Amino acid sequence: MNHRNGRADIVASSRRKSGKLSTSSVGPSPARRRVAVLVSLVAVLTLTSALLRALAPDPLKPQASNSLFAIDAPQSMDAVFNPTGVAVTSGRWHTIYVHHSASISGNAQTLADAAGGLPDHFVIGNGDGCVDGEIQYGQRWNQQQSAGVTPGADRIDPDCISICLVGDFNQARPTITQQRRLAQLVSTLQSRLGIARNQVFFYASISSPAGVGRYFPAGDFQAQIIP
Repeated sequence: MNHRNGRADIVASSRRKSGKLSTSSVGPSPARRRVAVLVSLVAVLTLTSALLRALAPDPLKPQASNSLFAIDAPQSMDAVFNPTGVAVTSGRWHTIYVHHSASISGNAQTLADAAGGLPDHFVIGNGDGCVDGEIQYGQRWNQQQSAGVTPGADRIDPDCISICLVGDFNQARPTITQQRRLAQLVSTLQSRLGIARNQVFFYASISSPAGVGRYFPAGDFQAQIIP
């Protein structure tokens, strides 16, 4: 019974008994008011939940990325080692490879779709497709698997960590935030895994996604990472 029908029944009953409407029979009882409040609250919560589900982005595909985070403080970059499904073992990784996506925008999911599965361990966003400087790590890092082959590359060594910067650096430089995040990530990997600067690779001469593009600030990057 809703409030409108309940009130009509009370009024009708009162008229049959006394021929007039008493003031005590007009409003709903306290118990009914409590029920009404509870029903309204449940309705609001249900609607809010439905709206949140509708507004939430689609979940990333398992082969793309299972965790997203944006990090600024260098010391917090150690978080890349915490959520891995398989423990990072000493001696597993010996080199680091950096390249660009050769696309204006993107993220781990779109790059995975285009390449038939994300070949990289890490993706760093440029603000178009994901947050500027956002670090996304894929299943290859989560499971400590070797990198796939980047489009345009012949092969990637099985002990090499692959990092992709979203952007076309034949057209423009990476963002300042991307550069900072890249230096922080690479330095952390170097420190934790014992990788020297001469084992961090990128190729400016390659025009495909396997390179870093002509506007990649190679000198600035090398000056920021561990010797």
